[in-house]
Amino acid sequence: MRAVRSRRAITCGNDHDVPRGPERPYEIVAADLRRRIAAGEWQPSEALPTVAALAEHYGVSKATVTRTLRILADEGLVRVVPRWGTFAAEMPGT
Repeated sequence: MRAVRSRRAITCGNDHDVPRGPERPYEIVAADLRRRIAAGEWQPSEALPTVAALAEHYGVSKATVTRTLRILADEGLVRVVPRWGTFAAEMPGT
């Protein structure tokens, strides 16, 4: 299911709406992925969906998702392994 983009929100199917403000798309996707990781949607070392699947889910380009994942990797929330995927990192205090 493709996400619907508007100026007010990125709608992710029946899942949830991601508020859209003056932020850039990669900031919006990063904020939502941070929330989902913190909520435990992916356990440590569990693979996140592919870049293509995340791009389809959020209705953004693969380049936007790649940029988002680099930011989250720099923050220590995910680990990107070339040709293998992106994995949730150990959360501090767990």
